[in-house]
Amino acid sequence: MNSIGGGDRRAWLPYLALTGAAVYLYLNLFALPCTPFLLGGDQVYFWMYAQRLLHGEHVYVDFFQFTPPGTDLVYATLFWFFGQRLWVANAAVFLLGIALCVICFAIARKVLHRGPAMLSAALFLVLLYGKPLNATHHWFSLLAVMCAVWLAMAKAGARWLVAIGALLGLASFFTQTRGLVVLFAFLAFHLWEDARAKSPWKNILRNQALLVLGFAAVLLLLSAPFLAFAGPAQLWYFQFTYVRQYLAHGMDQLPLGLPGPLAWRTLPRLSQYLVFYALPLVVYPVTLWQCWRARGDPAPVWRNLSLLSLTGLFLFAEAVLSLNWLRLFAVSMPAVILLLWIISRAANICRCVFAALWIATFVIAVAGTASRQIHQPTIAHLPGGAAATTPETAAKLEWIAQHTQPGEFFFQAGWPGVYLPLELRNPAYVDVILPANETRPEDIASTVQRLDQKQVSYVLWPARLDQQVPGSADNVTPLRNWLRLHYTRIHTFPDGDVLWQSDRK
Repeated sequence: MNSIGGGDRRAWLPYLALTGAAVYLYLNLFALPCTPFLLGGDQVYFWMYAQRLLHGEHVYVDFFQFTPPGTDLVYATLFWFFGQRLWVANAAVFLLGIALCVICFAIARKVLHRGPAMLSAALFLVLLYGKPLNATHHWFSLLAVMCAVWLAMAKAGARWLVAIGALLGLASFFTQTRGLVVLFAFLAFHLWEDARAKSPWKNILRNQALLVLGFAAVLLLLSAPFLAFAGPAQLWYFQFTYVRQYLAHGMDQLPLGLPGPLAWRTLPRLSQYLVFYALPLVVYPVTLWQCWRARGDPAPVWRNLSLLSLTGLFLFAEAVLSLNWLRLFAVSMPAVILLLWIISRAANICRCVFAALWIATFVIAVAGTASRQIHQPTIAHLPGGAAATTPETAAKLEWIAQHTQPGEFFFQAGWPGVYLPLELRNPAYVDVILPANETRPEDIASTVQRLDQKQVSYVLWPARLDQQVPGSADNVTPLRNWLRLHYTRIHTFPDGDVLWQSDRK
């Protein structure tokens, strides 16, 4: 198989595609002309963590977190430069999406021609990243991993191995397991490559050591301030022990981590997710088998395919440890690229399939964008800036804003979604209260103590915290009883959330 090349004809097409990606992201992040949509998803946790950092608090010491602080620092840096505004959070999602599209195209270009490489970036943007528009640690760590993959494809030689390991160390500063898992993929790839080239054991061990050195040096350097404040035992507990005991459910949670029960009536809606559940099970074995069969072919494309396949396979294995659709989407970029490579080998049908995929991607992008612009027309004027959202959410946030002041302590027990829009502060050690075992009894006791010490005027309480989770201890009871003893219910919102006011006020 010949290596992928290409002349200068139509060299402008990738720039046109990048412009299209920017337009797509902008229209899904900002209501015309320039009002940011109020985003949801787990990224709101990291907005809150960033706010707490800017108020001088220390992660793992002053507030709870079970991921490394890389994402917190990204948002904190942006908020420090541009202010704690909603548009800044949306701009972060925009820039991350553009960066991921660029690296997806750059990697795909190593194994595909220009057209299919552009298609891979479009599929990734619209079907994977554009589905949640949720810039959490998963996507930041993916960007670092894929930059390492591109560097390994573009540069050869021992001197680049430290840089590749450094990028994987950076990935683990966002998602603790991701860089480490992919490091094993790189170690396996270089071991196989060096053994196939019959390199001396001295060179093999040197290459392995350089990868590990780059990984460990960057991760330790970035983690040093947090190790100094919290200590190694605290970091290990939250990032590994806590996650393993209370969060890593494997495949035994909501069926396969899908956003709904799997049944015949839900199959049409869930099919868009099931495709990406099945994709890794097909593309990685097929590609690795083809690479094994072509192991004697010196063409660079086979080396690139082997590396991309191993990386994707290890990423998929990491996601399965606590499977849900968002985690799987955030590791599926290699699978999308390799799918198009497999299709491209079927010369008699590839043009038709590629055309169909382009049309489907375009239709999905236009339909989703139009729906977003049409169905969130209400503009809420909030302390964190104007935001486009649903009428119900706008009314709720504006009502709370009328009863609070920016900078005030306010505890939203079930979800940290009000802190950035209303410029409020979380007084508790924990980010939220969960009705199952994830919130420990000692965290409940700490929350009661902090609410009392800081004389918090308002607590927003979701109805689900009044319900017992089958098979779990009811750790919330002490907080629930204390709240009812010292606070008065003053307002119930249409979504069931209840606002309690302190009797001190």
